[in-house]
Amino acid sequence: MNKWMLAALYAVVLMITYIYRNPIVDYMHQHGSFPVLVGLATLIALFPIIPYKLVIAALGYSFGTVWAAGISWLGTMIAATIIYALVRTVFRKQGQQYLGRFKSLQSFTSWVESRPFVSVAAGRFIPFIPQMAVNVFAGVASIPFWTYTAASGIGKLPGIFLYAFLGGQGGRHPIVSILVAAGYILLLGLMFILYRKKGRSHSHARVLGSTMQIDYNEEEK
Repeated sequence: MNKWMLAALYAVVLMITYIYRNPIVDYMHQHGSFPVLVGLATLIALFPIIPYKLVIAALGYSFGTVWAAGISWLGTMIAATIIYALVRTVFRKQGQQYLGRFKSLQSFTSWVESRPFVSVAAGRFIPFIPQMAVNVFAGVASIPFWTYTAASGIGKLPGIFLYAFLGGQGGRHPIVSILVAAGYILLLGLMFILYRKKGRSHSHARVLGSTMQIDYNEEEK
């Protein structure tokens, strides 16, 4: 789907959700048991027609920060595990073709080779790295299941908690919301700097290693 069409679709969904927010909240309270909400969150994470951040905020508005964070976290973790398992066992070739679209994953790839746990956790935390790409990459690279799961679970928590808190408490506690968002942005900035630094260091190491190999081959000749 064209990026502009997708942005327009998201804008329409946001507007409809805002206009009908009260009936939606009432319906969720009447019919939304915990397993049903987790199932819906999983489906939305698998097929992101609606921005997942909006889903988290809506759940925060409806059920409060803790419940919203728990539902959203479980839903996205189930979806991430499903994608990982499918790519690792069935769709590895398709996964490799999909990853070829993302140039931003080059630094991420270098980082994974040396620190898989930290890199997956950072990939979950840094917004510009597509979450679906992290799922697929982990399956293609055959990162151990528990390493992938634990890193994903930890990396997803800060963002999910932020949007759940803003959805549930943003209007009632604006000062606290600003402070929480500022803390998240600061942590994100530090993580981004570390990500760029590690990516460059691994790229330089690869170039140096290739140069040394070429020199060595020439000496043997």
